[in-house]
Amino acid sequence: MIVSTDNNVINKIKKFSVITVCYNAPNLERTCQSIVNQTYQDFEWIVVDGGSNQETLDIFEKYKYRINKFVSESDNGIYDAMNKGIKLSSGEYLLFMNGGDSFYDSNVLQAYVDNGLDKDIIYSNVELMGERNRIIEYPEILDTKFWLTNCICHQSTIVRKELFDKYGLYNEEYKIVADFQKWLEFIKLQNCSYKKVDFIGAKYSLDGISSDKKRRKFINEEREFAIKKYFKEEEVRNVERIHYSLLERIFSIKNHPNMEDKIITILGIHIKAKRKNKD
Repeated sequence: MIVSTDNNVINKIKKFSVITVCYNAPNLERTCQSIVNQTYQDFEWIVVDGGSNQETLDIFEKYKYRINKFVSESDNGIYDAMNKGIKLSSGEYLLFMNGGDSFYDSNVLQAYVDNGLDKDIIYSNVELMGERNRIIEYPEILDTKFWLTNCICHQSTIVRKELFDKYGLYNEEYKIVADFQKWLEFIKLQNCSYKKVDFIGAKYSLDGISSDKKRRKFINEEREFAIKKYFKEEEVRNVERIHYSLLERIFSIKNHPNMEDKIITILGIHIKAKRKNKD
C-alpha cells in the first residue's frame, strides 16, 4: 500500500530525501520527532513500513501531515525496504533515518548545508545508544585500515541519489552488511568523492539487526566476503603488518643481532638481556 500525502510539499526537487525504514521499531516516536523538528525543512520524508502492528501505524498517523510518501507492506528484509525508499525518492541527497534512530539535534540538516554540499558522500560522527552511550568520531580519510575494522553509519551520512541511479541499489544478497558493501563500491571501486564534517549527525540505536550479538558470526562472514571482493590480499596483509609493528612497540621479545642477547621492548623502552645457555 502506497499513500502519497503531497499537499504541494514536493512540487520541486528537494535538497534531501529522509527515508525511514521501520518494522515495529521501539522508540519510533523519538525518530519521528527528530525528523519533523529539523530547522531545515527542504526535505521530503519517505516512510517504508514492513507491515507493522497497529500501534506503530498509529504513531505514523500522527505525522502524516509531514510524510510525503508512505508504504506499508511486507518486504524481503531491510535492504529490500531501503531500495523501495530509494526508488520513491527524488531528493538530491538521501539520508536513512530508520525506526528507533534519530537525528542528534534539530540542526543536523542545516549543519550539512552550512558545511557545503560539494561531495558525493558526506558523513558525520554518531552517538551509539545502548547500555552506555558513546560517541564514534570517524576519521577524515577512509583508508584500508578503517574499512577492515569499521564502517560509516548511514544514519549520519548523506549520499547523492545519482550514485544509486548510476551504480545500482543495495545488493539484497547481503542480509546485514549491504550498506558496508555499497560504501566500498562507491568509495573504493568507483572513487566517489567524500568528506567528513565535524559534528554529531545521529543517535544510532544498538537494538538494530546489525548490532545483534547472536548474528555476529554471520555479520563477520558477510564483511569478509565484501572485503575480499574490494581489497587485494596484499592490501590486507600490509595493514596487518603495520598493526603488528605497532604492537611490537608496546611489547616484544626479539633476538639481538649478535645472537647472544635478547631485546625486550616494553612501551617503547628497549632492554637488552642475556640469552640463557642451552647447555
